[in-house]
Amino acid sequence: MTSAPCPWRLTVLNSLSEALPYWQHLRTAGCRNPYQSSEWLSSWFETIGKERKIEVAIAVVQIEEKPVAILPFALERGGLANTLTFLGHQNGNQNTGLWDPSFYCEVTKTQIEDILQNVQKQTDADVFSLSNIPEHWHGRPHPFLSAAATQSPSPIFVQDLPETFDTFFRETHSKSSRKNLLRKQRHLQATGDYRVGKAVEPDEINRAFRAFLDQREKRAGEAGIPNAFSNPVAQDFLAQLLGLKPSASGEATKSMDIWFLETGGAIRATYLCVEQDSTLYAYSNSVAHDDMLPNSPGLVLIKEIIEYACGSPQIEVLDLGLGEERYKTAWTKAVPLKDLALAFTWKGILRQKQDALRLRIKTGIRNSDALWPLVRRLRKLKAGLGNRG
Repeated sequence: MTSAPCPWRLTVLNSLSEALPYWQHLRTAGCRNPYQSSEWLSSWFETIGKERKIEVAIAVVQIEEKPVAILPFALERGGLANTLTFLGHQNGNQNTGLWDPSFYCEVTKTQIEDILQNVQKQTDADVFSLSNIPEHWHGRPHPFLSAAATQSPSPIFVQDLPETFDTFFRETHSKSSRKNLLRKQRHLQATGDYRVGKAVEPDEINRAFRAFLDQREKRAGEAGIPNAFSNPVAQDFLAQLLGLKPSASGEATKSMDIWFLETGGAIRATYLCVEQDSTLYAYSNSVAHDDMLPNSPGLVLIKEIIEYACGSPQIEVLDLGLGEERYKTAWTKAVPLKDLALAFTWKGILRQKQDALRLRIKTGIRNSDALWPLVRRLRKLKAGLGNRG
């Protein structure tokens, strides 16, 4: 990469607390997403990040002492090379950075190259490995993406919402599928004590969270689907976001909601969601595998959440997150994501080639009509053998 004249000052901070004032500035003025907010990343770093021995490298770009971009990176040492990644990328759905809108609209590819080169010099990294960057974001191709970017294995699923839910429901679902889903909802309601909503009080949040963890664990055990939240440290990460556990500052603040569907005296489905900047981000869900499962409580809960979003004057966009599922394609459209690797040393080049090979294999398996169903069957078989043991 070639260096270009830079009218800004770039500082790399090794502490989240040092970067907090800059985050606060771009909170109201910036282009952002919840997975790179100070609340999300502080909770992640204090739990999962510390367990993985991740080092913070927050790049702050300023023009005339005003922050115009925050690029929350992490330095992952060891192995073949020292690698710069997006902080918390292992548990987020997309990575964008936080930007002043004017700077984001105007920044050029050459300027981005110069910024990244300066970050590398200040961290002495061998390679950038940046994943899940939206191809288009806030009205333009994301400035990080160059011809060297490659397709990510999975897209996110996003949809602009109309003013009325009935219109949206008719546009996205056939008459028979609408009738079937409403019939299932009536069956759930007939069981008694039917409730759908956000958990508000701490006891209610904790009860819904316990149901989420239990349902995820049981599904992993029965179907062999990996559970990202089986580790107590990962559970502490979510508990902090839900306001159930204090952060390192000693305060417990809630930055994420948990929705639930309850009927017959039990919580049958949950969904973790964040509302930010006119978008409802649906992050992770769970469903009870019990006698109510034939009535699809998870699908009914999603329908109820979307109906709420359509009726809210503050919400204009629905984001169902990363990874293709049938319910996501029913309500939303796939938005491609891309990955970018930039090597600076021979170690970085080797790491880049290693990651590219791993990604090709993973993508090939995912897109194979023969291999991916086989992987899922093997996972289920392994889970069944484990349960019998």
